[in-house]
Amino acid sequence: MKVAHVSTFPHMKCGIAFYVSDLIEALPAVEHSRYALHYGTNITADVAGHANVSRPSEMRGLARRISQSSCDVVSLQHEFGIWGGPDGEHIFPFLEQLTKPVVTTLHTTFGSRERSTVRSSILARLVKQSAVTVVLTSHSRNSLCENLGAERDSITVIPHGVPAIPFSLPPPNWASLTEGGRTCRFCSVGFFRPGKGIETVLHALRSFRDSGFSFEYVMAGEPQRQFAEQERYLRDVNQLVSELRLAERVRIDARFLTRLEQIEVIQNSHAGVFGYQDPDQSSSGTIPLVMASGRPVICTPFEFALAKEREVGGVTLAHGFDAAAIADALTRFITSGSNYLQDSRRLHERAGHWAWKTVGSAYATAFSEARAWRGSGRT
Repeated sequence: MKVAHVSTFPHMKCGIAFYVSDLIEALPAVEHSRYALHYGTNITADVAGHANVSRPSEMRGLARRISQSSCDVVSLQHEFGIWGGPDGEHIFPFLEQLTKPVVTTLHTTFGSRERSTVRSSILARLVKQSAVTVVLTSHSRNSLCENLGAERDSITVIPHGVPAIPFSLPPPNWASLTEGGRTCRFCSVGFFRPGKGIETVLHALRSFRDSGFSFEYVMAGEPQRQFAEQERYLRDVNQLVSELRLAERVRIDARFLTRLEQIEVIQNSHAGVFGYQDPDQSSSGTIPLVMASGRPVICTPFEFALAKEREVGGVTLAHGFDAAAIADALTRFITSGSNYLQDSRRLHERAGHWAWKTVGSAYATAFSEARAWRGSGRT
């Protein structure tokens, strides 16, 4: 089978770029071709084609090139920010010229409250034109069916994949404060961008500190340089660390980390902390990476975190999205009295079914369905 992948790729240094690279590696029996999306910089070399997503004419040309190729199926990765235009609407000229069967992976679906008219129309068009639509959670599938009228049998849930990660003993566990306990180590990994709630986490950590708890917090990752607001966000976060007088407890490692470097940061910590502010946040590559590394997570109650809690546990959920709720979740985590080492081992084992080998098999089935889809009557 020949599959054409349309996505960003690692030169762009974004989460979806690494997702599609892991997917390709998980399917060694498939013949892959790569078609790269970019903003005029960090252009991936050695691809079958590429397009500047800011130029609709290039999007049309890319789709025509793929349609004239010998591929059997197109694997399309979708997140609004990688397709160009204020709402990602430059995907429309691409879809208008594409004639091959499509398997679309929707990394962001949003809830009905968050979708603009344009975004809703993009999702509706993608679901209609795709032989198979892949989402990362059951909630996303339900949302597409309820709000966009999608056919349930055309939506497939495939969890975000993770690499095979050997279990590593966590840092020495903390004891209660009354016993002069050790420091609890937290981390956040991934790209800096507004909406992740990092500033809210910092306010929560100040309250956590003022309650007498000892901790260290590492934020590891860089802004995506193609988006100016992410550079500004990083500056704002640095300033906030100083304003909250957290510099002795918070370290920002603002650079691109390899997967192995991310895992090292995670396994040198006791837990990951994720403060996403959108209740309908439906994807994350870093949360399953933390959990597959054998470390629990502390999260605001957004869709993806809720899904992971239902699947394998290991998630301490805040009872809201503000700093007070996150501080309460941190306190509940550190005072739970559970057997942390035993729980970490169990989490590592349970998260094993997200391995890319398993995820790749699910995609192989989806690609086979798409190849047979032409002429099925669905349009």
